[in-house]
Amino acid sequence: EDPQSKSVPKSNLYNSETYGDLLPNRGETLESLAKLGVQFGVCAVATRNFAITIAKAVGRDADAINNELIANLIGPNARMVPAGIVAVSRAQERGYTLVRS
Repeated sequence: EDPQSKSVPKSNLYNSETYGDLLPNRGETLESLAKLGVQFGVCAVATRNFAITIAKAVGRDADAINNELIANLIGPNARMVPAGIVAVSRAQERGYTLVRS
C-alpha cells in the first residue's frame, strides 16, 4: 500500500525520495545506493517462489511471470544469484558484512 494515497503502488516506492519517514528507507532510494556502488543480489530461488505464488493468484504461467520479474530487476546494479544465502555466505568469506535492521 502506498502510505500517501492508501492505494496500490504504481511504481517502486523505494525509488522515490518523497516518502521521507513514511517508509523505513527514510527517503534513501535504491538508485542513490546504486550510485554509491551498492551491488544488489536477487535470489533466484525466492524470485521463482514469488512467481509461482503470483501465477496461482492471477491464473497465469509461472515461467512467464518469473521471466518478467527477472527482466524488471531493481536497477542496473542488480544481479540474479542462484541462492541468496550462498551469495551472502561467499561475500562474508571475502570480508563483506551483511547488515539487516
